[in-house]
Amino acid sequence: MLDEHGYEPVRETPTDLRLRNCPFHPLAAKTPDLVCGMNHAFLTGYLDGLRISGVQAVLAPEPGKCCVRLSPSGTEPGDRTGEGR
Repeated sequence: MLDEHGYEPVRETPTDLRLRNCPFHPLAAKTPDLVCGMNHAFLTGYLDGLRISGVQAVLAPEPGKCCVRLSPSGTEPGDRTGEGR
């Protein structure tokens, strides 16, 4: 589903999925807070709708990538251990 919507997912670690592309990049350049919030809400709803537990959508902006990363529940942005805090 993520590929079909243009997010270009790539697994960075065994537990982290980074989205290499923002499908709304032109809009995100003008209103990043709005678009990143929309992406976060969309991906959170997607996970909730599929009843996927143990995974969360995390705001983790990086230049040239989508501002959302899919990580194990309980981890913070930048925490690559998968153990949370």
